[in-house]
Amino acid sequence: MIEIIGISLLAAIFELDVTAFGQIMISRPIFAGPVVGYILGDVVSGFWIGVIVELMWINAIPMGTSIPHDVTVISILTTVWGIKYMNSEKSAIILAMALSLPLGILFRIFDVRLRFYNSKIARWIEEGIKKGKEKRIELGIYSGLILFYFKAFIFYLVLIYPGQIFLKEIFNVLPFQIKSGLEVAWYLLPAAGLSIVLVNACYGKLSCMK
Repeated sequence: MIEIIGISLLAAIFELDVTAFGQIMISRPIFAGPVVGYILGDVVSGFWIGVIVELMWINAIPMGTSIPHDVTVISILTTVWGIKYMNSEKSAIILAMALSLPLGILFRIFDVRLRFYNSKIARWIEEGIKKGKEKRIELGIYSGLILFYFKAFIFYLVLIYPGQIFLKEIFNVLPFQIKSGLEVAWYLLPAAGLSIVLVNACYGKLSCMK
C-alpha cells in the first residue's frame, strides 16, 4: 500500500504537468513510463510501454479548450499493472493497456468537471479584485493547483489495486491463442504507432501522400 501511495503521489505530479502547472512534458508517456518502470524495477518494459503509448496517441495533446483522453493515465496504469502485478509479461501488459484506455477517458471527464469548478474560483478572484482584495489571485492559483493534484492522486490511489485484480481475472481466463496474439502486439504496436506518426506528419502535404 505504501508503494501504491508513493506511485499515486508521483503520478499526480505528472498530471499537473499536462495543463495545470509546468508543461515541461514530463507527463508524456515516453517520460512517465520509464520513470515508473525504473521505480518498479523494470525500466526497459516501462520505456517500451511509453514508446507504444506515445506513438499511438502522439496527437493527443491538450490545446486550449480541446482536452483529449489522458495518455499519462494510460501509460502509468499500464506500467504499474503490467510490471508490478503481472511480472512484466508482455501479453498481460498489452491487456493492461487496453483496460486502461477507458480510464484515460474517465479521467478526462473528471478533468472537464474540475475545470468548470475552477471557473467559479476565477469569478471569485474577479470579484475580489473589484473589491481591492488582490490576495485572492494567489489563493485562487494555489487552490486550483491543489484541486488538480488531489483529483489525480485520488484517481490513481483508488484504481491501482482493484484494477490489477480485474486484470488478473480477465487474463487468467483468456485462451492461449489470444495471449499469444497479445504478445505479438507487444512487438507490432510500435510499428503501427510509427505509421500514425507518418500520417500525421504527411497530413495535408499532397506530395507526401501520393
